[in-house]
Amino acid sequence: MKKEGLRCTQERLSVLREIYRAGTHLDADELFVRLREKGVAISRATVYHTLDLLFRFNFVTKIDLGHKHTHYEKSWGVANHLHIICLKCGRVSEATSQELAGMMEKLCREHGYWLGSFSLQLFGECLDKEACARQIKNKRNEKV
Repeated sequence: MKKEGLRCTQERLSVLREIYRAGTHLDADELFVRLREKGVAISRATVYHTLDLLFRFNFVTKIDLGHKHTHYEKSWGVANHLHIICLKCGRVSEATSQELAGMMEKLCREHGYWLGSFSLQLFGECLDKEACARQIKNKRNEKV
């Protein structure tokens, strides 16, 4: 970022630290609220702008979890993985597969690319219908 004349501000570092400490997928509004609760003086616009920069410089990955807005997760020090999302309750599981990674590398080579990273989302429904129903109920109770 410095090579392109961009400053490494406290606000940018705060956004980056929060994503890397979170251990979960966060959207811009969740990040904004978390940072404000921690006393960081930052605007919502700065959070959005910083996330775009962090994505551009490969510090974070954008992912679609089917919630009609983008979530972010750290990209450094993380193995390539995929997300499996329940369409009913929204539960997100992460999975890795050496077989899938090998297939992705092969596809890239066949089309003249080198695989850097990948983001893959699978959408389905929980096999455990009772656990899925509990998850839905818990989400409704959180909103109340």
